[in-house]
Amino acid sequence: MQVTVEEFINNQTRYQLIDVRSPKEYGQAHIPGAVNVPLLNDEERVIVGTVYRNEGADRAKQVGLSLIAPRLPQMVAQILQQAEEKEILIYCWRGGTRSRSVCYILKALNYSAWQLIGGYKAFRRYIYNFLEKVQLPMPVFVLNGLTGVGKTRIIKLLQLQNIPALDLEGMANHRGSAFGAVGLGQARSQKDFEAILALELIRQQNTPYLIVEGEGKRIGRVKLPDFLYQAMSRGPHILLEADLDIRVARIVEEYKGKTEHYDELAAAVRMLQKKLGQEKTNNLVFLINNKKLHEAARILCTDYYDKYYNDSRKQKEEYIAVINVNELNAGALQVKSVIADYLAKN
Repeated sequence: MQVTVEEFINNQTRYQLIDVRSPKEYGQAHIPGAVNVPLLNDEERVIVGTVYRNEGADRAKQVGLSLIAPRLPQMVAQILQQAEEKEILIYCWRGGTRSRSVCYILKALNYSAWQLIGGYKAFRRYIYNFLEKVQLPMPVFVLNGLTGVGKTRIIKLLQLQNIPALDLEGMANHRGSAFGAVGLGQARSQKDFEAILALELIRQQNTPYLIVEGEGKRIGRVKLPDFLYQAMSRGPHILLEADLDIRVARIVEEYKGKTEHYDELAAAVRMLQKKLGQEKTNNLVFLINNKKLHEAARILCTDYYDKYYNDSRKQKEEYIAVINVNELNAGALQVKSVIADYLAKN
């Protein structure tokens, strides 16, 4: 049984994706939501590939089978556990031997499984073509504001209310600042970011508008597609404001309890030495190492982020609204109201 990429995208909730490629392949890029249950690990894949090149396909299959056979029961159990009530959809790089073999094994054990036609390569081609051709007919509202004001939190509150808001920083797994990667682990690859973005845009394609947080051309190591960046540049902008004490508290809360990442915070500060100066940098590192995050966050706001933002921010009259978000829930409601009023008048 086979499924095309388009059929999968139109029925995503029906399937649990199982990526049977090696961990290295999966880590480089994979279909969002897929679980890695590798048929061969990274070292085994190299071994089989070497045998294939030197001794031919038949011998490579024999070697591969000898490596895979001892852990087949464990693989099957893991796949079934991940699937729960969903249908199993298996894919590899090109929809070839690896995914077909796993489907055969599951079928032999009387379990139903689908194979993704063309594998990850076909999925990536679909996403690439979509992003090359997509146009955004709806207005894109952009939330701006100083560091710590709560833009991402407002986005998440709106999402909980099924408002069409995109968490671009969440998609990138990066906060879009010098401290953007602290405590988040590895940032997403460009291909993974584009896949998550494209699937969300497909899901939201019939909405009357979109809401995003104001971002530069890049978020960490990923680059926004030109069509989205241009839509954000020309879209209606809303300015969010909050008191400095509240902003500092929100910044600290973001890193609260992540004591294992204090070295990362200190390293990020050192990267700003050219702009902060050596004395201020050393002071900030001292505060962070002594867990005085409130003091450090306040200095970073007043002496770095606020100055940087003020150099690039619009004039207040260029925003369609200025909203105080000291209280986040009230702020989210006001964002909704402002957008509704704007759409009614335009």
